[in-house]
Amino acid sequence: MHGYRDVIAIREVWTTLLLAALIRIPIFSLGIVMSVHVVSSLHLDYVRAGAVTTVVTVATMISGPWRGSMVDHRGLRRTMLPSLITTLITTTIAWGLCPWLGYFPLLVLCAIGGLWNYPIFTIPRQVLMAAVPASRRRAALSLDSVTVEICYMIGPTVAIIAATTIGTRITITACGFVAAIGAIGLMVLNPATTEPSEDSPARPATPASAAPIVPAPHSRKMAWLSPRSASILFAVVATGFCLGGLELTAVAEMRSMGHPEMIGWVLAASGVGSAIGGTLYGALPRGASTALLLVFLGTLTALPALSRGPASTAILLFVGGVFCAPTITSSIDALTDLVPADSRGTIIGWQGSCLNGGTALAAPLIGAIMDATGWQWGFLVAGIAGAVIGATVWTAERVVRKRQAV
Repeated sequence: MHGYRDVIAIREVWTTLLLAALIRIPIFSLGIVMSVHVVSSLHLDYVRAGAVTTVVTVATMISGPWRGSMVDHRGLRRTMLPSLITTLITTTIAWGLCPWLGYFPLLVLCAIGGLWNYPIFTIPRQVLMAAVPASRRRAALSLDSVTVEICYMIGPTVAIIAATTIGTRITITACGFVAAIGAIGLMVLNPATTEPSEDSPARPATPASAAPIVPAPHSRKMAWLSPRSASILFAVVATGFCLGGLELTAVAEMRSMGHPEMIGWVLAASGVGSAIGGTLYGALPRGASTALLLVFLGTLTALPALSRGPASTAILLFVGGVFCAPTITSSIDALTDLVPADSRGTIIGWQGSCLNGGTALAAPLIGAIMDATGWQWGFLVAGIAGAVIGATVWTAERVVRKRQAV
């Protein structure tokens, strides 16, 4: 584990992770608190509560690539400032005036907030990759994945406790301002998002100068696009589908078994497994194929269909979760190796959008399957789909490599 000691010893790493957590925890909390707010405070149905979450998810998917590109071309401060202003305004208006604005103006404000959301995945990962040497990059990205899992476990739980204690309006206003504190901290520190020189295979060495190479305008826009990056992004979509189906099915299973109070615990088991898996993956001497990791993730996601109670479900979700963070980390590591440093934000943005897209796709499809056949098929379809797509991508990659070798 000495690689992690080397990474954490770098000031930009631990300060960025702490400030990113201040942003991520409240942002991860907003989705579930929004649903509670629409149902309990606005007294509307779950369909419209789900529509709010869908609007935010779609807006965030759209914003990911172009906000990542903004980081590449304009830097951290000029990217974060519009997010800071927009989030504070939309948060204050949405939760201070929503009883008078009504539901549909709330949807509009949520869409605007989603489009200008903080780049909570792009910026921290770019800072980490710029701050550490290439030999420690996977350890840094794994550390980031572990902190994401911790934020996912802490945020919604604390937010629901606060929402039921002090009310949804105060809770979500507090979320907005806590996230703003983290954003201001990053803007004040302004860590570098690209290193001054690149030793990545995607960028040729420059003996005469250490300044980063600036590609031609026509090539910069599509620098991230290639058959290899497209195959990895396809695997990322399947990863999101697998994880989204797992989460929804776990909720349906616990409700079907008469243990709704155990939903948080079984999902937390998956998160703990993911954090452990991410830590172990970052300590390995070499990485693994995203597609191959997806095969293991999908196969193990299907196994909870055999569970007979909360305990067995938690154990199986824990085992499957071990491959969650490594799959995501591997995809980021592979994608950023394919592009020059000034396109990293764009490709990380696309990675996040594809992951969210797969998750959003899982909700209606897996939901319809479970309605027709039972919760067991939710695990089976999500897991088998992930495993089959992972195996297909992995096989295609091997065929391409053999042809190139010949």
